Amino acid sequence: MTIAAIAGTSVVDETSERDPDLVSEGGSRTWSVCGRNFVVAITELAAGDRLTEHDLPDEYVLLVQDDAWVGVEHDGQAGVSVSEPALVVVPAGTSTVRAASSTTVARVFPARCDEQMRRAVNHGAGADLRAVAPLKPIEAGGDGIRIHRLRDIPDEEGRLGRIFRTASLMVNWFPVHEGPRDTERLSPHSHEDFEQMSVTLVGDYAHHLRVPWTPRMSEWRDDEHVQVSSPSMTLIPPTVVHTTRAVGAGPHTLIDVFAPPREDFLAHGWVLNSGEYQGIRR
Repeated sequence: MTIAAIAGTSVVDETSERDPDLVSEGGSRTWSVCGRNFVVAITELAAGDRLTEHDLPDEYVLLVQDDAWVGVEHDGQAGVSVSEPALVVVPAGTSTVRAASSTTVARVFPARCDEQMRRAVNHGAGADLRAVAPLKPIEAGGDGIRIHRLRDIPDEEGRLGRIFRTASLMVNWFPVHEGPRDTERLSPHSHEDFEQMSVTLVGDYAHHLRVPWTPRMSEWRDDEHVQVSSPSMTLIPPTVVHTTRAVGAGPHTLIDVFAPPREDFLAHGWVLNSGEYQGIRR
């Protein structure tokens, strides 16, 4: 794992390469990496164990990636369950996630969730100095726990991935990609004022990263070509040119995280649950 040392460098974290940031009494192990506006937590959730978050000020996202039974309870109300790949939006307040059998889940919290941010391995490591669009004031999201099952979302020509939002977050869960990506059809690009967290859940990947030159030669960095297995989290700062490719045979699963929600994705009409937030300011 590498931690950002100067403005513009990336944070690359393979969970198998280090000790967890949090171990629960029930034996679940959690690794977390934060950006300026969000934190991603990957948890090896032990059978019968519970992950409880208290008095959260904002919604968060739970990613269930396999067919294990996962239950979610919120503020003492009747719980919901899912036993297939799904994205779950959990409202502000107190909530609990539990599993009948061991599984790996990922959760994405906005930076307003102070305790969750403090768990991150890179919290307090020194902020990137580049401008990042701030989170907007908290606004109400949809009602109750919302489950979005991936099987209910067919591929659509011209749509980029499977994009969901909350009041503060945006998550793009790409369809499973079989085999390696065509190296003649990559997509290097950069973002002017927001960070991207690329989360690999299945398969091996290569991240290609280029830090733009500044007037200070001391800040110049060689291009990075970072190989990662799964699960992993890679935080890409604003202005860093990047592209990612699946490497090797078999299935590959990749998720991108942003905060605040991206205006360009909203404008294209690509956000699948935008109807839940019709009254919210962009």
